[in-house]
Amino acid sequence: MVSAGTGQEAGPSAADSALKDLEAGMALFYEDRVAEARARFENVIAGGGESRFVVRAKDFLAACERAERSAEGSPDDPFLEAVMARNDGELERALELCEGKGRDQDDRFVYLAACVRALMGDLEDALDLLTKAVELDPKNRVRAFHDGDFSSLAEDERFVKLVHDLSD
Repeated sequence: MVSAGTGQEAGPSAADSALKDLEAGMALFYEDRVAEARARFENVIAGGGESRFVVRAKDFLAACERAERSAEGSPDDPFLEAVMARNDGELERALELCEGKGRDQDDRFVYLAACVRALMGDLEDALDLLTKAVELDPKNRVRAFHDGDFSSLAEDERFVKLVHDLSD
């Protein structure tokens, strides 16, 4: 006899699996278990699914690659160092690393500086930097839309217009 259920399989959805892999990968990354973290991020990317998970997994996969290069004796990556400073709450240090040496034309540094400024409550500077980051790479618009670092700007009309503007 067939059950009159909803027709949906029991068990985790693809989004649930991707989220679990992403969270596990992040935990492994911060425990310096980079190879294991890499595998988790690659699973998220291979699965496709929710773009916000894939975007975040790609960001962390790039961080894994930089960490692996650094462990192999490659020169330190100032961007990774800036991200780590931001993640450790060393906001002033993160800003220092984002400034100078042509970094004002590198969308990664400009975007990170915008995040840091928003976290510090410098909303005008954050908006200016985010606008520049979007000009340098329009993909930053989507990142900012999903980035919790900009929660202090969520109700700001200029921020809303910037992250929803599809004219470029």
